[in-house]
Amino acid sequence: MKSKKTVIALRILLALAMVGIIGAYIYDIYANGTPIRENIFKVLSIACALLGTLVRLSAKRGRRSLDFYEKNYKNELGRAFADEPKLRKKLIGAVRLYNENNFRKAIKILTELLGKADASSDRIPVLLFTALCYSDMGCSPEAVNVYYRMLEIDGRNDRIHSNLGLQLMRLGDTSRALEHYEKAVEYNPDSYFAYVNRGNCYFNQDDYENAEKDALRALKIRGNGKEAASLLAILSALKGDEEAKKKYIRIYVTNGGNGEGLKAAIAHYITATE
Repeated sequence: MKSKKTVIALRILLALAMVGIIGAYIYDIYANGTPIRENIFKVLSIACALLGTLVRLSAKRGRRSLDFYEKNYKNELGRAFADEPKLRKKLIGAVRLYNENNFRKAIKILTELLGKADASSDRIPVLLFTALCYSDMGCSPEAVNVYYRMLEIDGRNDRIHSNLGLQLMRLGDTSRALEHYEKAVEYNPDSYFAYVNRGNCYFNQDDYENAEKDALRALKIRGNGKEAASLLAILSALKGDEEAKKKYIRIYVTNGGNGEGLKAAIAHYITATE
């Protein structure tokens, strides 16, 4: 990746080149009497090409570095390809593509890496981000298959069970989803998202009592958990507890949630129950 100084220098050179080409075109018209239309298309073509390059350089300027993703996905990456720097760099590059919503390209790289992953510590992160790509693409059946492959490697991984349960929920298989949520909280009693996901599963089954229990457990684990707070706000509204509803809406909004969106969801569920 080019340094900031290099990018700035290239932008300046491209800008000067554009000014020089346009200046030469104007000079040719006034000094040599060349007709305006004679070279206009050639000049415009060159100017557009230079402008496009400038735009691409400006876009790349805001792209996060691989170091950023290695730091922020430290737990997910673990020691994958720790002894093979080139492969690890490639894996982190796929993680960046995943974050940029370039899912197909990320999956292509991850598939190549899987063929070179010998240890389970290499395969689990590769498969995890493959599953996350499929999930964000809306391809739940493919994501489910990948999660089952991960369980063959590490059957006691609470995150895999929790994520798998979420995908099964999307496919309408709530019974199997609950089985995996149960395993997730069994293997890790402090798994915030396992409780949130199971709570949502209970909520979708109209089991509000268990949904509330799981949401409260999740909020106890993570006091600023907006996902748990949103579920508790809806449940409080359905019970007619205005004070609790306002409390959980406040937690949700304070931690980056869309207050108007949550209020609309609450109104929807109240209307549905009525």
